[in-house]
Amino acid sequence: MTPSDEAQLQALNQALAANELTQAARLAFVLAKRGILPIMQLIGLASLMNQSGQGARAAELYHLWLNCTESPLLFAAWYNLGVLQIQADEQHDAEQSLRAALAIKPDFIDARMALGTLQERLCQHEAALASWRAALAQIDPDQPASRPQQIQALNSVARVAALRHHYPEAEDACARSLQLDPRQPEVMAQWIGLRQQQCAWPVCAPLPGLTEADLNDNASAASALCLADDPAAQLAAAARHAVNRLPQPAPLADEQGYVHRRLRIGYLCASFGRHRTARLYPQHERTQFDIYGFSWGEQDPDSLQVTAQMDHHIRLSPGSDLQAAQTIRAHEIDILVDLHGLDEEGRPAILAHRPAPVQVAWPGHAGSSAMPAMDYLLADAFALPPSLTASFTEQALYLPDCAQVHTGNTAEASPSRGALHAGTTRDAAGLPSDAFVFCSFASARTLTPQQFASWMRILRGVPDSVLWLAAESEPVRDNLRMTALRHGVASERLIFAPGDANADVSQRIRPDSGQFTAHAEPQQSHLPPHAGSPARQPSLHAGLRESQTIARAIPPRAWLPLADLCLDTYPCSSPGASADALQAGIPVLTLAGRSHAARTSGSLLHAARLPELVARSARSYEDKAIRLASRPQELARLRRRLARNRDTVFDTPALVRHLEALYLQVARGTLQDHQEPRTTPDVHLPLVSILIPFGDHDSGEAIEATVHCALEQDYARCEIILSDSSHDDSRKRRLTKLLAAHPRLRYNRAPALPADDNLDHCLTLALGDYIAVAPPGDLLHAGKISRMMHFYLAYPGIGLVACWRQPVGADGAPLPALRGDEFFEWVEQL
Repeated sequence: MTPSDEAQLQALNQALAANELTQAARLAFVLAKRGILPIMQLIGLASLMNQSGQGARAAELYHLWLNCTESPLLFAAWYNLGVLQIQADEQHDAEQSLRAALAIKPDFIDARMALGTLQERLCQHEAALASWRAALAQIDPDQPASRPQQIQALNSVARVAALRHHYPEAEDACARSLQLDPRQPEVMAQWIGLRQQQCAWPVCAPLPGLTEADLNDNASAASALCLADDPAAQLAAAARHAVNRLPQPAPLADEQGYVHRRLRIGYLCASFGRHRTARLYPQHERTQFDIYGFSWGEQDPDSLQVTAQMDHHIRLSPGSDLQAAQTIRAHEIDILVDLHGLDEEGRPAILAHRPAPVQVAWPGHAGSSAMPAMDYLLADAFALPPSLTASFTEQALYLPDCAQVHTGNTAEASPSRGALHAGTTRDAAGLPSDAFVFCSFASARTLTPQQFASWMRILRGVPDSVLWLAAESEPVRDNLRMTALRHGVASERLIFAPGDANADVSQRIRPDSGQFTAHAEPQQSHLPPHAGSPARQPSLHAGLRESQTIARAIPPRAWLPLADLCLDTYPCSSPGASADALQAGIPVLTLAGRSHAARTSGSLLHAARLPELVARSARSYEDKAIRLASRPQELARLRRRLARNRDTVFDTPALVRHLEALYLQVARGTLQDHQEPRTTPDVHLPLVSILIPFGDHDSGEAIEATVHCALEQDYARCEIILSDSSHDDSRKRRLTKLLAAHPRLRYNRAPALPADDNLDHCLTLALGDYIAVAPPGDLLHAGKISRMMHFYLAYPGIGLVACWRQPVGADGAPLPALRGDEFFEWVEQL
């Protein structure tokens, strides 16, 4: 190096020390062109330039240095260039740079780890796994300094192996990672979920340094639903989710809402194509609602078909939750409906930023999110009775009959085997033609050893029967066969459905989202051996093979009519699988527990008018299954009743009308018409809930008269809650036209509730700031609510406003009114 070169190098160091980037860059380019720029100065200056927004110029400096310099450390420059390109989202250029580094130094672990992370981002999952496996083979496990890299590589393998359904490899990687560092809550949650997915029981088997209690206390919110029927434990699991452990970000949305001509409803989903709400969106009333879809998953043909039925579909950034939330906020969504909650495909951190003034959960995760940013949860009276509301941080919005959405076409399934899909025979499915077929196409994750033991007792009680299951992998099938043998049931009596019979977006595991450490970002490094600092962060029976090979070409749900009775899971019901069976005309038997997750299939059965198929104890569940298998006439009657009621259960247009009425009730902001601004309703007025509870003792005429009077109130912001506790739907039929014509009417079925409990149920349903009770038969003056509200608003200290009543005799003639002192005595008795 000449004296002139040494002077320029000294000037470069002085410029770097003074943070004079322009002068430093000018000198660095001169020295790099001569091939004499030291690599330490190259890496340091390039990092400063990138931080100051000159990433492209820094990459140019790297390329000049690599072209003009002879050095044994070229691999370090290629690696750092690759990291810079990853940060600039130049993914393919980054891949080439990292491969160049590895071509020079194949044992450069940091480059191999960074390449695996990049390949995962590019959805090259098998290539990413190969990179991390190679990194693990090169890491010396006996060196304490290598432990962070080893943990990162194992966690990466676990994440992507699970995504590729390589569950045994993913489980092993989690276990090895926990042996290196047991203090990894996300990895514990991941390990539990993987064991649930494989029916590897007991799920929370102790590991070195971790007891069963340690593991239970770190189960994810989704896993906790399947571990125990314990609402408090499920809420606690939701509260320790990563999104609830972080400080709450500032809300992006305007709390007061927006001014729009139509209410903007946004649905948030990973992928709309296979979701149970797929046919819901075109049913929305477009004169009142603009429908937006926000998604980030793969755009397959099914997704494109569904999103084409929305008014707007916006693809969200797959990486940044804040950026995704800002995108939603930019569209001024009035109500954002999250279809995942804390399930494995969801992105709750988007909702934590509150991109909409009103945020509603429905219908993915069957538990509370415990998120302050979630306002409401769509529910029904059976799945979420008032006694369970304390286990939810969200306020319940009650839909009549059933909140489980399943918008498939009922014409696609048939209750009779004569209308089966061509080729769907028992022989093709590997089912015996003369056996009683119990089925469960639920996700393997929802199975528990206790539930499976119950099924084995049922099989022992019905000797000529088989259990038809869905299991997507041979290890799961083998685990279930071995467990059956331990219960004294021949493994041949377990038959596995062809194809992915339990495919359901709401049930699929995606262990790399929310349950596991986020992708590690490769960092700028120095020289080796410190050239890269660690980033922080039994076969099927031969006789069934041919028939099952043929069967895979047929859609999985087309096989369901071959079954006789569907057995639901417990403690986490499988409403998707239950709805599929009901649509196919197959009765479902469920065990209703204490938690919301254990009651969702029960609400479907109540809506189908099959309450006798909702068991209240494990013994009752097993006895009913055995009895139905031995009484074909009773089972046939259930099938016929299901066939009559099935269209009511899956009436998507009616469901959407009820949804829209709820949306209008909870929306904030202002709706404008094209001529002059107006509010619909006037959100500046407090909402008043008029409660009309009724039951078997109330006549249809009295109920209808009171409803008409409630509708005629001149107060501008009322909702009218109708809670029907009668044993039949004759009163609902009488109100059908009124319910269809007036969105303010909210009808809910609560069969067999005592009068006092029905009034309490009305209070649970109410969204209003003020409550007015109108028993059936009461005739309300049109100005009743507005006059009473005048006193509440004018005199804030008042807690109760009562009104004069005109008593009426049995013949309809007016009776003498109560004197003032008698009236107040009556009020005190209330």
